[in-house]
Amino acid sequence: MVNRTAFIYLTAFSRTGGIEQFNKNILAAANNNGVDAFSIYDDAPDEKYFSRFAFKGFNGNKLACLWALLKQAKQYHTILIGHINLAPFIFLVKLFHPTVKLVLFAHGIEVWKPLTGKKYWLLKNTHSIFAVSHFTKSSLLANNPSIKAEKISILPNALDPFFAYPTNFNKPHYLLERYGLKSSDKILLTIARLSSEEQYKGYDQVIKILQELNESDATIKYLLVGKADEIELNRINHLIETEGVGNRVILTGFVSQAELIDHYLLADIFILPSTGEGFGIVLIEALACGLQVIAGNKDGSVDALLNGSLGTLIDPFDSEAILESINFALSADNISPNNIQQIAYLNFSFSTFKKNFNAILG
Repeated sequence: MVNRTAFIYLTAFSRTGGIEQFNKNILAAANNNGVDAFSIYDDAPDEKYFSRFAFKGFNGNKLACLWALLKQAKQYHTILIGHINLAPFIFLVKLFHPTVKLVLFAHGIEVWKPLTGKKYWLLKNTHSIFAVSHFTKSSLLANNPSIKAEKISILPNALDPFFAYPTNFNKPHYLLERYGLKSSDKILLTIARLSSEEQYKGYDQVIKILQELNESDATIKYLLVGKADEIELNRINHLIETEGVGNRVILTGFVSQAELIDHYLLADIFILPSTGEGFGIVLIEALACGLQVIAGNKDGSVDALLNGSLGTLIDPFDSEAILESINFALSADNISPNNIQQIAYLNFSFSTFKKNFNAILG
């Protein structure tokens, strides 16, 4: 009897982001569990997460990936689909293997709209859909009302299985020196991909209210971490100049994975007043580093902050609300990084994710 599972996805190791982290978590949970992986864009796996012996990577060769999956399709009882954009592949697989069970993972903006063609076909023909947040589920249903709500369950993203939970919450001295900061400075932090095609992260709103933030006995700085394309970098620099906050904003550019946790530890508050997060992996990473977190209330960030019980949710279009939430967080006393970290672990650890994933496999 066929009982193997295939997981076909776009990328996990050749890019960074929330979807990539979700895919790495799936691979780690599925490793040595009767699952084969097919990646269109990854060339090889990081074997910490997934064995190379059950992995096929195609480095962008879509036709080769499709052909390999078609040749092996009848070996599989279930195919896990990492992204709605794979719908044309799965349509062809289903023609050759009509009894295969299809399971789709839904992340964010790719399903927050009316879907047509093969993408709509996939929504209709999947056995089940797992959305990373309640917001993604509700948006998918609102824009595709013929899809039955009971078909969609929630599988939140989670911290990386190798996430190094810090035990010392002091600000790293080498980063203070690198950015010309003092240990007494109050530091706001956003970590995001700075893309001219994804202007929904909310860092504009933070830049615009910096001049109004209270400064009493400490200097307030805003650390904006992430690789920017040229168009976006020019736009951000122009905004900083227009708002007159060049002395407060630090653009770090790309930060390596090895230094990422230290950048969280450098900050006092993590802020992401976004409007387009399917979940917001950086929010739970910040929580796992003991940070107070402020996020928008109009996307999947609501799930990452457990409806506000793990942080502060604000209207990302309300400048006054953003300002008030930052001032309140800066003045908060008796904040325990250990307690914040523990709650993040209990809700978003990889072990919890793996348990939920194993329930999918049945």
